[in-house]
Amino acid sequence: MKWFYFSATAALVGALGGCGGGGGGGGGGGGLPFPILPAATLGVTVQVNGSSATANGDGKYSIKPGDVITVTPNLGSDWNSSSDPAGSVSLRNADISSTKWSAQIANNTNAASVFTVSAKATANAALTKDTVFNVAAGDARNLSYKVYATNGSQQTLALNFDTMSYVMTDETGLAVSDSFSADAAQTGTYVFKSSRNTAATNNSRFRLITDAVVGSFPFQVAQVPGSYAVQPFIGSRAIVTTQSALDGIYIRFGINMRPGLIDSQIRQVQVTGGGTSLLMCNEVGITSIAACPPASIATYAISAGSSAGSWSTVNVANASDKGALAVIMVDGKKVYVAAGINSVAPNDSIFRIGLVDSSTWLNTTARGGDNNGTWGTLGFDATTYTAALTKPDGTVSNVSYGLNVASASIPALKGINFAGTDRYFAMQDGTLSVVVGARTNPVTGYLQIGLVP
Repeated sequence: MKWFYFSATAALVGALGGCGGGGGGGGGGGGLPFPILPAATLGVTVQVNGSSATANGDGKYSIKPGDVITVTPNLGSDWNSSSDPAGSVSLRNADISSTKWSAQIANNTNAASVFTVSAKATANAALTKDTVFNVAAGDARNLSYKVYATNGSQQTLALNFDTMSYVMTDETGLAVSDSFSADAAQTGTYVFKSSRNTAATNNSRFRLITDAVVGSFPFQVAQVPGSYAVQPFIGSRAIVTTQSALDGIYIRFGINMRPGLIDSQIRQVQVTGGGTSLLMCNEVGITSIAACPPASIATYAISAGSSAGSWSTVNVANASDKGALAVIMVDGKKVYVAAGINSVAPNDSIFRIGLVDSSTWLNTTARGGDNNGTWGTLGFDATTYTAALTKPDGTVSNVSYGLNVASASIPALKGINFAGTDRYFAMQDGTLSVVVGARTNPVTGYLQIGLVP
């Protein structure tokens, strides 16, 4: 509008000057010439990570995911942005006003993309300027995982290694996001930053392996809204969606939770019949399916669940006993998982994890966390379990316990410290290790998940 204001004024004065007014001298033609003002243009300057940037020969700017770009116009502007392919680029920490467009760029794909920031002068919509960026491919680790948490919830974890940020979204759609960083003391471990962490030591961490993530996060305490505690989780982006591929014999550990109470469960289960039937041995002594008395075997029918990879279970002898399971792939190995609310009163929150039964016991060293909020290194050999666990207060607990035969019919199930007061069960498959507290002892309800590097 300013340009049109000056243009109208010049025309009016010029007209008055040519009306023959002026008494002396010979009349018109004596006025001063008015300058012709240049046409207004919309221009921008571009910075990448706080430094001036220069366009390539094609007029585009080359950037990488994680870069912060700032576009500053010479005229107050309205803004729009787009990416090609559509949705391939997302923004973090956007700061947009009439005088600046700034954001950190995240490439949501593993391929290069094009991102365009479009400015339109607020005072003159005819003035526009596109600033185009060639965005390099995103980090191959920028992936989303279906998470099964030991508080009995199912969530989605999105990791972005270009921006070193994450988003954890629960079943209600509530998302929490922040940054993460590499753990300088433990290669391959990353530390979640979260306002939910209030302990002296932040044991909210994660590790990656093919198609999977294992870690600990400050999830809500089961059935206690507004209360949070660092608890283990396992996540995968490779979930079995073919029913027949569910088949297998699994050693399954679990915990049941409700306010003020936590319990453990140790069972062997079998998925059979092309994924159509789940068998569980309910003997007091932990017994394999093969050795289980027929009267102690509970049978559940399996059918497709509400989403791909979720499978519903119904007890054939008690239709009110319902549940759900999934089988995920972790470095090419099948893992049985379940998290949710028990359909049978008192409606506990439950978590289950099962590893494929094996006759082999391996010597392994894993890293992971437990539902006491600790994180550390976990070791197994033929006779001993060792652990160095950093507690939330920063102190370290070092333990060394003997391993015991826990079930004559399940060689891959080990007992830990059966001669002592705090007694546990353990299983491992060379990739994952899982420890659960035995029932009716001081560590009932304890659960630890470790990932072998």
